[in-house]
Amino acid sequence: MDFDPYSPLSLKMNHLNMKLPSKDNSSGEEVPLVREGRKKESIGVLGSGDYGRAIAGKIAQCGYSVLVGSRDPANTQIQELILQKAGTRLVTQQEAAAADIVIVAVGSDHYARLPLHLLRDKIVVDVANSTAPQPPSQPSNAETLQSLIPEAYVVKAFNVLSAYALENNVQQSAKQVPVASDWAAARQRILCLAREMGYSAVDRCGLVNARQIEAIPLQLMPSWRVPVTVVAILWSLQYLVLLFKYQVCGSVRNEPWASVTFKHLALINFNRSTAITALWTLTLCYLPGVFAAYLQLFWGTKYRRFPKWLDTWLKMRKQLGLLMLALAAIHTCLGLAVWSGRYDPLMWEPPTIISAKVKHNETSYVTRNVTVLNSAMTLQGELFLTFGTLSMFITCLLGVTSLPSVGATLTWREFTFIQSKLGWMALLTGTIHDGLLGWGFSLKDYQVCSLPSGAQYALIFPLLTILLKLFLLLPCVDNALQKIRRGHDRKNRRVINVLPETTQISEKRRIFLNKHFLKA
Repeated sequence: MDFDPYSPLSLKMNHLNMKLPSKDNSSGEEVPLVREGRKKESIGVLGSGDYGRAIAGKIAQCGYSVLVGSRDPANTQIQELILQKAGTRLVTQQEAAAADIVIVAVGSDHYARLPLHLLRDKIVVDVANSTAPQPPSQPSNAETLQSLIPEAYVVKAFNVLSAYALENNVQQSAKQVPVASDWAAARQRILCLAREMGYSAVDRCGLVNARQIEAIPLQLMPSWRVPVTVVAILWSLQYLVLLFKYQVCGSVRNEPWASVTFKHLALINFNRSTAITALWTLTLCYLPGVFAAYLQLFWGTKYRRFPKWLDTWLKMRKQLGLLMLALAAIHTCLGLAVWSGRYDPLMWEPPTIISAKVKHNETSYVTRNVTVLNSAMTLQGELFLTFGTLSMFITCLLGVTSLPSVGATLTWREFTFIQSKLGWMALLTGTIHDGLLGWGFSLKDYQVCSLPSGAQYALIFPLLTILLKLFLLLPCVDNALQKIRRGHDRKNRRVINVLPETTQISEKRRIFLNKHFLKA
């Protein structure tokens, strides 16, 4: 069996014999990055703060001897904290700098206080981040450290991990750790170390890429800005329409302005606008795929890029889906809070009207009608609740499978079945759920500012999307689309040879099948 120099066993036993040209060796001889020998590697951590202790403890769990360097190793408080990390030892900074690999776990403003002269010809890992976003033209902390120690092999890594994540194994297997360095052997060594620690290490090549790596922890959900903005605009528009219909026009038509006019703003209006926005947001998750299919049919090829707006839309479907799940959960909770015949009379059996004499004063009584609400739902109400529950359940399933830890356990066929087939099922059941509420309105419902009910105009967008999808499911259309996605180019007649030359088949049969595929 061939020897693997990057296997965990060989790395821990210090069999790794990586060599790079020395920066100060004019003869061109190679200088080893790690001393040869069979003793276990030692790793030094310069910095005994929260992050230094956290990463030291994490590395020690992999079987390494970790030296934590401190400016004040005699401090009893620091000693007690280090004792809690098995496999670590508190030493001076000079002793920690003598280790085989040195991790600089201090801020960039403390670089000058470190024993930099002891870090020559060593792998030095920089984990510092900036306190504020820096322009791309400005050197990164790792590049600054490399300029201070030109004889060292500086690597940028682990800056995307917090002290809390290191100590509590948060998102360990799913967390990507980018690694950058101008020295390939040093970069590979730290990539192996990150994998040993249980993280998904990513090779980002040269040290200049540390500028982008250091910007990652400072980003505030960049992929969520557009989806959140879109959903917020949709919800605000729905809320304003309902406010105008029921509170403004409704009060003018039915009753004078009073506090009772605005009593539904916090619950009824909020719930209705949330429900409509949830259905439209779910529609936004599947409409771009329909547009993409029609464009491919129109172009006759898959080798043409989508417009930028459609490409952006396709990439933010996951965020839109999770936002829809949040809106659906809010709607479910608020819907149960107002689930009574007083708010949704269409869903319940007709109430019972009782005439009763009510005492007006000591000598007289007044006859009044008392409404007794029925506790039994109609068939429409039961179907409404059933389809709403199904849509919510499927949406929860979509949200769970979108998590990287869950999606990694699924095959591609399983993942696409859940996200595509069940996703369309969620949209269909959600549309039926809304349609059952909107069914039964008469023309008198349009007397309020001549506006339809929210449950009715909310159906326009999803119904249009479903109709466009149904056309794509026609056998003739679906077959043409699948051929395009398999590589068929209608204009250039680009066809993939489905029978490789190595296939054991007669030449006559091969020519016949390839011609048949070309005609198809």
